[in-house]
Amino acid sequence: MLNNKYFCHKRVTYPLCVCAGCVLCGAVAATPVDTAQPPTEQEDDSVVWVTARKIKEDSLRVPLSLSVFDKQMIEDRRIDDIARLIRDVPNIGMSALGDGRSTHLSMRGVGTLAQPLGHDDTSVVTYIDGVPQPLFGSDLRFLDVERIEVLRGPQGTVFGRNAQAGAINIITRQPSDDAQHTLRAEGALDRHSQNLGQLTFSGPLRDDMLKGSFSAAYADQGGDVRNQVGGWMGREQNGAMRTTLLATPDDITQLVLALSYGRDRLMPSNFVLQEGTPNFPSVALDPKGWAHRETGALSLTANRTLRTLQVTSVTAFNRYDFDNLTNNSEALTYGTWFNQPSAAFLPALDWSTYDEKQRSFYQELRMSSLDKARVGWVAGMNYLHDDYRLMNDYTTTSLLAPSNVSSVINGRRNNHYQTDSYALFGELTTALTDSEKLKGTLGLRYTHDSKGYQAHFQNNGHPGNVAAFDQQGRLQYDMLTGRAALHYQLTRDAMLYTSVARGAKSGGFPNFTNNAPSGMRDEPYQASSSWSYEVGSKNRVAGGRGEWNLALFYNQVRNEHLFAKERNLMAFTPQSIDTASYGAELEGGWQVAEHWRLGGGVGYTHAELRNVPSNVADKTGARDGYRVPAVPRFTTSLTMAYYDSADVLGIPAANVFALAQHQFIAQREANVNNNFTLPAYRQINLRAGLEFPSLDVYLFAQNVTNERPQYTGISYMPGVNVVTVGHGRVIGAGMKVHM
Repeated sequence: MLNNKYFCHKRVTYPLCVCAGCVLCGAVAATPVDTAQPPTEQEDDSVVWVTARKIKEDSLRVPLSLSVFDKQMIEDRRIDDIARLIRDVPNIGMSALGDGRSTHLSMRGVGTLAQPLGHDDTSVVTYIDGVPQPLFGSDLRFLDVERIEVLRGPQGTVFGRNAQAGAINIITRQPSDDAQHTLRAEGALDRHSQNLGQLTFSGPLRDDMLKGSFSAAYADQGGDVRNQVGGWMGREQNGAMRTTLLATPDDITQLVLALSYGRDRLMPSNFVLQEGTPNFPSVALDPKGWAHRETGALSLTANRTLRTLQVTSVTAFNRYDFDNLTNNSEALTYGTWFNQPSAAFLPALDWSTYDEKQRSFYQELRMSSLDKARVGWVAGMNYLHDDYRLMNDYTTTSLLAPSNVSSVINGRRNNHYQTDSYALFGELTTALTDSEKLKGTLGLRYTHDSKGYQAHFQNNGHPGNVAAFDQQGRLQYDMLTGRAALHYQLTRDAMLYTSVARGAKSGGFPNFTNNAPSGMRDEPYQASSSWSYEVGSKNRVAGGRGEWNLALFYNQVRNEHLFAKERNLMAFTPQSIDTASYGAELEGGWQVAEHWRLGGGVGYTHAELRNVPSNVADKTGARDGYRVPAVPRFTTSLTMAYYDSADVLGIPAANVFALAQHQFIAQREANVNNNFTLPAYRQINLRAGLEFPSLDVYLFAQNVTNERPQYTGISYMPGVNVVTVGHGRVIGAGMKVHM
């Protein structure tokens, strides 16, 4: 029961809400110790502890823009995947095809334009406990997560893969000291919605030296794009598990061994004719097509705390497998394109298979300062070996099929890529004045990437293409990245900062070889580099009753990667285009009344193309000053939460909670020639229920107004635009049992 005037995290009450955020605050939340950090003394509840710079520190002292979500926020907002996360974060853009592998992000207008050219694009990198995840395995279902930190701006100083636009840092939950078991279940009210089951076991295994946890989840999202041939498209079945062992052989050593596995069975609708067509969204697919994806990871994190420093080793193996069947001649679209009845493309005249396998090994060794040290520093080295294989096959049976429209989208490809990446890094933060109010940060990273490739093309009957073609080579890239910042502590609860950061991502050989069908070599795409400038302010006000963070930024990117569709042709070619972007983001929260908390954020980004070469302009229609595709100018989120005793309902043994969200994503250009837009969309989400000592029960509604967000678009010809769409409304009930 709530007897105090203000409240904060569930089951925890305070005379005054002095946290920097929680499920009720709408922005950030106090967090436990990171996996690489051993437990310390009880922390001040007003401090938001993060590891955004690989050392544990108060977020108010970190001179960069970041959003933090704790486990309670993740649970109460039902943030179960990347798509739900980013709608709560200012200035993030997203492209997605619905097949799991093809979700790609940008931040502040920086990021690959449309689809990435290579499998190792490092625009926005997802990390789990410090380990970079495979690009095509980053759109994942969250499981057993303690905290998520979304870091905007280049993170190529202390993070392991030169995240040029930003990073998503996921910290998993560690085994508990006491036995804790939970069961969560959700059921939807109609067959197009979703069902979810999740269980977790955690507790000691051997005295105080060994603890363990196990979590597993299964979710089934029903398809809600009508297939006029029969049935529904868009179904997603996701299974995931994670097990963790935490050993503390002595007071200064901590070992964490984690094993995870994920399996997705998807039936994506892929592209549909854009809204404005009858029965949107709908398709006519025969065969329907499918996508299967599996991911796995094994990691060992060892941390030892010495008298003056901490030593951390991270060793990890990652596995990614994907295969699918895609119907490339969706009948409604191609009937419109070729002015033919849709029956002319049923059953499919053109389909393809895509088979990817990726294996990676990652090793990092670093040293860092102790918690709360006057001089904060981190230094280390890391190594990544990545092995990626792609096999795809296009099959066509008619001259009307798109494979016969383009000589490029034809044949069989069998490509093999290997990358060895080495890096040295270091960052130092120290006081510049005796009062220690003014501090400076300087960080530097050197990265060397060595990439080898072997690509084989085999004709499968297309007239005019060569019978076979092989190409191979090795590429070398050296990158110097880093950042410098000044931050001034106005008061204990107010900080000003300014920073400049150098970002980069290496070039490479494209995954998809365009010139091979004509017997010509494909040229590697160039490395990209950027400069990012930022000024900001971080503040806690009214004794912790409110908080607000403001950041202004400007980015210049050279040779951003573009996989562009050539005008009026079914051909996609790799290009490089410069971009520039500027904007702002504001996040905050406020205890507006005794049991009410308001929070949210707003972001603005203006991103445009610069220095477009004439040959690129001729092929793609891009022009100087055109807007960067998939980047919304405005993103907003607003959350109102209520939490109180259920006495008013006649249930004194329970608490009542309610949460309402409004999220808005402005319209975006679909491609670099800016010939059509993806419309703005908003989502309204609701959740309300009762919390008993060992049971939570609740009702929820996701996307109340049944909007259909459009994520990616292609224009085949004027008036024939296709898009990918997200899921509509989901209404259901859930429960969580604490044992």
